[in-house]
Amino acid sequence: MFNKLVRQTACNDIIDEFTNMIRNGKLKVNDKLPSERELAEQFGVGRSTVREALKSMTSMGLLEARPGEGTFVRNIDSDSIKQQLQWSFYLNPAPIQELIELRELIELRTVEKAALNRSAADLLKLATSIEKMSKSISNYQDNKKYDSMFHMAIAEASGNKLMYNLLELTRLQLEEWFGMVLQDPVNTENTIKEHQAIYKAIEAKNPQGAKEMMKTHLDRGVERLLKVRKNGG
Repeated sequence: MFNKLVRQTACNDIIDEFTNMIRNGKLKVNDKLPSERELAEQFGVGRSTVREALKSMTSMGLLEARPGEGTFVRNIDSDSIKQQLQWSFYLNPAPIQELIELRELIELRTVEKAALNRSAADLLKLATSIEKMSKSISNYQDNKKYDSMFHMAIAEASGNKLMYNLLELTRLQLEEWFGMVLQDPVNTENTIKEHQAIYKAIEAKNPQGAKEMMKTHLDRGVERLLKVRKNGG
């Protein structure tokens, strides 16, 4: 079933072999893998190498170990992709400028979709986050929470779970900086006004207007962030 491998690259080669087989449909969701001993024999490597590869693929969300049953191919959905990205962000932190660019790409698209798809329940979440933020201007920890609530409610209203997960991970990487920006009540007040403008466009089902208001908000947010960083945060 599998080809013999070169020992120096065996672990990565095993991972490549499995991902290719999953991609090509030779291994399907819920297929049970051979035992470690059988895999080691087929690949021509030690069991420790196989074990390391299986552990890596389990952490990546490609496989799942079921106690007493064995190891199976896992269903790859947006949650498992999120898990993989979490590991990637943790092991290889992205430069802040790349995170800002990624965030903008996601938020401009989600706000367009939210303006088209939003429900009454979505509008209530957005309005509630703005109201709560307005009542907690002096508490930057709460401000950070309600700011995130607003943006994530937009992503939820877009109806795209993968974009929601990507935005959540991206914002988590920037969370410390958001908190620093919102320590200044003036920044918080301006953020609230920008949120209100975005809300009105979404409420009116105006995707272009919502995108323009979000772009303005993100640009000004970056300006505030760079100013905080320049001043030593």
